Amino acid sequence: MIKINEQYYINADTNCYILKERKKIQDENSKNYGELVYRDLGYYVSLEQLLNGLMKKELRKFIAKDTENSIKDLVAEIKKLKEFIKSLNIDI
Repeated sequence: MIKINEQYYINADTNCYILKERKKIQDENSKNYGELVYRDLGYYVSLEQLLNGLMKKELRKFIAKDTENSIKDLVAEIKKLKEFIKSLNIDI
């Protein structure tokens, strides 16, 4: 598995690339409460598609926040995410 950041990871099998999210189990009634788990977020044919999927996920999360944002804020977030993906130095 390849770490993108503290939250997201890339895994692969013989057919696809898998975007995974690392989360802590929050359900206090769970016997695994507090454990870190990896949840599959999407399956992609290429790394480029995986990174686009990551960007879409982060943009949805930004838009769904409880705070009010403007289009200008959204554009700034898109630029920030593109810079982050560029900083990974992945040639696709």
